[in-house]
Amino acid sequence: MSPLILRCADSQLTVSPFGAQALSWLVAGEERLWLSLNADLDGHRPIRGGVPLCFPWFGNVAQGPSHGFARTRVWQVEGQSQTADRAKLVLQLKHDAETESLWPHPFRAEMTYTLEANRLHMALTVANPGTQPFSYTAALHSYLRTDTSQLRLAELAGLPYHDKLANADCLFEDGANAALPPIPVDAIVPGLSHCRLAQGNDILQIDNQGHDAAVIWNPGPDHGIGDVHFGGEQEFICIESAHTLTPITLATGQRHTLSQTLTINA
Repeated sequence: MSPLILRCADSQLTVSPFGAQALSWLVAGEERLWLSLNADLDGHRPIRGGVPLCFPWFGNVAQGPSHGFARTRVWQVEGQSQTADRAKLVLQLKHDAETESLWPHPFRAEMTYTLEANRLHMALTVANPGTQPFSYTAALHSYLRTDTSQLRLAELAGLPYHDKLANADCLFEDGANAALPPIPVDAIVPGLSHCRLAQGNDILQIDNQGHDAAVIWNPGPDHGIGDVHFGGEQEFICIESAHTLTPITLATGQRHTLSQTLTINA
């Protein structure tokens, strides 16, 4: 399946129509996202890395695939535009018989990518065109390239979070020498909107909107995940914009946008 390419100045974004998923974001030749060397790019199963979309549920449910069906559906290009300082791509997914067999609601979802020289804005907008309300959860599951041996996310210091690995409510360590976060990690951090991540000599600013939590995830060295290449877990941290603590409920005609903006600050 041929990927879609956006370019702006020295910035290049690669998006797969399968899952409307960003696979690569290069700025001045340096990769900012992480994609596993073992990722399946043939449209057979979810792609490991980049920015997978979780919709209409986050996590596991009894009636369907983990993290929903959006990441394993082919999205249609709704629009693409280019100016001197911005490139934009909009992909769309609508309900059909297959989605309704898993989740019986009419919906319209749009994934919008807006690329600038040092910034990437990603927005998942879900609308309810039906006659009955529905509820859903969602996430932008961003795999961000970094060296986890040097990982320090200062904004987490002392914050409360839900540890999904231990199924317990905890506090992140505080203090200048705290390991933030300790690996492995699967943490739901209520309300966290802003975070900074070291990427080589740069700082990546992460800003979430339309969310109720940020999810911080890395499986650690004993993960046993077949499509994470050997040593790959040392190369990324997931910092996700998520609405997972409480479902979003949309009445007829309503819409909601979940977004994340990544900005490089040298």
